[in-house]
Amino acid sequence: MKFFDRSILFINLIVVFATLLAYISPYIDPEFTWILSFFGLFYPLLLIANLLFIIYWIFKKPKYIVVSVVCILVGWSQLMGFFNINFSGDIEVSKDAFEVMTYNISNASYGYDKKKKDRDVKKAALKEFLGEYTDIEILCFQEVGDYALEILKATYPKYYFHNKDKGAVILSKYPFKDKGEIDFGTITNSCLWADVKLPKETVRIYSFHLQSNQISADAEKLAAQKEIDQKKAWYDIKGMLRKFRNHHLQRSHQVEKIAAHAEKSPYKLIMAGDLNDPPQSYTYSVLADIGNDAYKIAGSGIGTTYGGKLPLLRIDYIFCDKQFTVIDYVSINKNYSDHYPVISTIDWPSIELTE
Repeated sequence: MKFFDRSILFINLIVVFATLLAYISPYIDPEFTWILSFFGLFYPLLLIANLLFIIYWIFKKPKYIVVSVVCILVGWSQLMGFFNINFSGDIEVSKDAFEVMTYNISNASYGYDKKKKDRDVKKAALKEFLGEYTDIEILCFQEVGDYALEILKATYPKYYFHNKDKGAVILSKYPFKDKGEIDFGTITNSCLWADVKLPKETVRIYSFHLQSNQISADAEKLAAQKEIDQKKAWYDIKGMLRKFRNHHLQRSHQVEKIAAHAEKSPYKLIMAGDLNDPPQSYTYSVLADIGNDAYKIAGSGIGTTYGGKLPLLRIDYIFCDKQFTVIDYVSINKNYSDHYPVISTIDWPSIELTE
């Protein structure tokens, strides 16, 4: 075996090891160790790397494809959180089925411009886009500031609104029986809940926005440097890792608060919003234990919901009570925010479960 191929095999083994760490990430509380969550964040890139190694070995030494093939098969359930194929045929939908949308609207920054003329044009385009979804029964938005709230109220004048001052909002075509907030103790991150009186029965809705990693700008700044000062670069990397660790720990505490609140709900649950974490994460696993991931049930193709600098991330979710039937799931890849809207059609069980 030539030196070059031995080197490629060595790198292949490192990638496989990193991928296995990504598989473990959802099952390890970051209070115990946070570093595994870093591998989970880059799972899509690790998956692509494994696929490239398979292609390479097919043409060079086919027996070595087993390394990455076995790795991918071991994490097949993890793959379904990133790329899914929906084999279900036509499903009968009851008259009581309803739709839920979640959308991190980034405070409608797309619709804002310092120049009034341009701002009016962009704002109108955003309102027109949002206006395409005025038939959806329940809308969950995140990162809603005063400017975005003004646009939402103008676009959805007949909806019931539940909003505070921290970004998460719930809109409903039907009245609220009760509503409240799960306070994370931060200014910009929160979770609102509302008991919505749907025609069939009341459902509890959660709209959440968990702590962001806030490392994208740091990574871009580091990558843009033409001349790398190794000492300063290493200092910057350590700072990024420290920030990632602290914010990941924050998210783990926040999601545990949501889970504790949801477990006391007297109604079926819909939990929707921006986790700021991929499916290969502890935060995802906490909510996935409570409800079904709508994408895994009814989604197809690559599940990307984030259109920012970090590629192929799925961080926006709709989790449905396990008694619900998920009929449909779609992500709208339109760049009116750095996130994409996610919509799911949800139906009641054909036979109500009893204790």
